[in-house]
Amino acid sequence: MKGGISLSITVLNNYFTALPGDTLVIPFSIKNTGNTTITNITVYITGPPTTGFQYSGKVIRMPPLLPNDTYNDTLILKVLNPEPGQYLLRVIARVGNQYFEAPVIVTVKALIDYDLAITAQDRYIYGRPVEVYLTLTSKSNTVISGGRVGYYIVGNRTIINQTTITYVKPDSPWEKKLEFKILPLGNYTVVLWANMSGGVYKEVSKNFEVYRRALNYSIRFEHGAIRVFVYDRSGRGGVPDITVTVNGVELKTDPNGAVTYSVSTPGVYRVTLNLDGKIVSKELVVKSLHIGSIQEGGEKLIVQVTDGKNPIPNVTVTVEGPKGKDFGITNSTGFALFNLSKVGYGTLIVKAESASYLPPAETIITTVSPPTPPTKTSTTPKISNTTTTIPTTTTTQYLPPSSEPAKKSGISAETALILVISGILLAATSYYALAMPTVHEETLDRYYFIKVRAPRLRPPLKDYKLERPVKAVEVRTTKGKATLNEDGIVWELDLEPGGGGLSPGYFGLKFLPPIHFWAAKLIKKFKNI
Repeated sequence: MKGGISLSITVLNNYFTALPGDTLVIPFSIKNTGNTTITNITVYITGPPTTGFQYSGKVIRMPPLLPNDTYNDTLILKVLNPEPGQYLLRVIARVGNQYFEAPVIVTVKALIDYDLAITAQDRYIYGRPVEVYLTLTSKSNTVISGGRVGYYIVGNRTIINQTTITYVKPDSPWEKKLEFKILPLGNYTVVLWANMSGGVYKEVSKNFEVYRRALNYSIRFEHGAIRVFVYDRSGRGGVPDITVTVNGVELKTDPNGAVTYSVSTPGVYRVTLNLDGKIVSKELVVKSLHIGSIQEGGEKLIVQVTDGKNPIPNVTVTVEGPKGKDFGITNSTGFALFNLSKVGYGTLIVKAESASYLPPAETIITTVSPPTPPTKTSTTPKISNTTTTIPTTTTTQYLPPSSEPAKKSGISAETALILVISGILLAATSYYALAMPTVHEETLDRYYFIKVRAPRLRPPLKDYKLERPVKAVEVRTTKGKATLNEDGIVWELDLEPGGGGLSPGYFGLKFLPPIHFWAAKLIKKFKNI
């Protein structure tokens, strides 16, 4: 055609045989068969709508193609993974809106190929599940049939070997999950092998270890809860996800390695830990506080805090009374000393609190203010120029002197009455002191003492009985028989002047209360009891 564009394209080798994965070089030749110089020629490969090929193309700009000139070049064709068969492709030359083409035939053969893979961790913690994933992925362009896939695991004490016959499609890999709840400590090797159709054999392996961490723990009771902390001795800090069981309740340590179990009642709590398969069980005794107190010397209040048996040091004790509140800390023997003049007398509230025990402990006690010293007056009535002093006791108060001076010739009726009454009181007091048993009570060290003195103006007193409504755990006596019962202590003895070797005329009894107290300034005597 005069003035038109005309060219021809020829594929110098238009027949190819390939396997998936091959790259083909397609040579071509272009000739300008018209009478017009041609520039900007686009050449490319096309074919059926399939993803099995990767096509290429190029633009020819220089040099210009003169009439009757020829241009030679190549194109690249990549064979991906098309199914086996024969494919008709085309090489296209385009100039403007005109297209010229040449055929190319590609025969794709069947390929038997695949990949094996083992997915597993390098290390597993003992006592936890071990999961291993096996995969065979086809690289073939057809179904791989009639093949065998097998695997085995070799360890210190474990050998597993299994095989199976299978087929694999190009788009459907063969997969297998191996799961073991518990594997013994040690090193393991997993081997995956396959011998697929066509005699293509492959094998891969993976090593892993089952190990136990260097775990340690602490268990304590504090602020109303049992607190468990699990940590790694290698310095990695708290260990999460450790199973901790408290009296049958299963818990897990948090990200910081801690477990908190609230406790509202004292008792024995069993704590069990699973430390990477190592089971540890401990008993934790949660105790409560017990308060006892005694008023000593009138102005002192001695408070002791125990766990029901042993004294507890470093316990905060609060005493609150009519005048205010005071605080103290128990010493190494569980005692705290308070001044009653600071908090007041009467009804007092005593509280004890410690983070290591079930707080708070509280009790109400009653204290008695010390007696006011009696007022003593020295009155000396004058009787006929002779001075007579009226005998006194600690509870006797003298009458005030008469407003008129006494008569020198005799004793007034009032004075005579006073003398008579004083004489009677003195006689009665003296008789009571000499004719009745004398009982004296005192605390010393951990014990409470009772002393009885026989009367001097009476014959021996048979079957004398002394009872005290107290609770005690131990009682001893130098004479007679002392027994413990639900109501307290009963001491039965015969009283004879002369005593039991304590001091002249005294017999002794001592007992140990369940919660005992003592004052540091008591004079230590009666050591032979």
